[in-house]
Amino acid sequence: MHGIFYDPVHDEIVVPVALAGAVLTLPGGANGGDPPLRVIQGPKTGLAQPDTLYVDLEHDEMIVDSGDNSVLVFPRTASGDVAPIRRIGGPKTRINNIYGYTIDASRNQIIVANRVEPGGRESNDRILIFGRTDEGDVAPKSSIAGPRTGIVKIRQIVADEARGQIFVTVKNNFEYYNYDDVRPSPWNPDKTGFIGVWSVTDNGDVPPRGVIKGPASGLVWPAGVAINPANHEVYAIDSVSNALFAFNTPEFFVKPPATTSAGR
Repeated sequence: MHGIFYDPVHDEIVVPVALAGAVLTLPGGANGGDPPLRVIQGPKTGLAQPDTLYVDLEHDEMIVDSGDNSVLVFPRTASGDVAPIRRIGGPKTRINNIYGYTIDASRNQIIVANRVEPGGRESNDRILIFGRTDEGDVAPKSSIAGPRTGIVKIRQIVADEARGQIFVTVKNNFEYYNYDDVRPSPWNPDKTGFIGVWSVTDNGDVPPRGVIKGPASGLVWPAGVAINPANHEVYAIDSVSNALFAFNTPEFFVKPPATTSAGR
């Protein structure tokens, strides 16, 4: 299990279980062997190996990674062997390997962190933005990808709806092992990861509008991100440092000026 979502409105914990092809919803106070409140599982669901999800509390829906390169949408209270109410998947979508979701409910958008495992040293990872009610094999409304973005090994993603921004954790490093006489090195220390910030209106090969990275940040392979706009804070977990970091970045939480969809 890699994904988890806490629903503060209904005090519920929602967890995808890849090996069981299921989504479990538990009470917030669950302990020990307490049974789930609801289980989505079975052939009608389309769930193969769900790994990440997001609960859209404004529209009372649950967005789940199917495990086979598609976005599945269920009612939040769905239970049993039930079909999704919408599915986004197919070659036009460019969805290949979903590593994270976020919702911009105010703009009716589903934002996907999509990873493409390359055969060489080039990355096709990208941020894909779809309409919230899109269905079927549809092209994304916009896609943020390319060498100027620095997106290599994309990880988790979260939206700041009030300011129209997307916060993304990026490893910025191809995973390879270079064994020497001292120790194996699973990352290139000269190309550590970062937290990047893009506008929801960005499209194409657009550099991030803000970045947290470098030796002083302590970030090596950032894997998870969360934000606290009220306190101007960005939180990150790092899979190499095995640590939780908090950054005070008031400049990230100033409403940016309006821009065109072509970028800056």
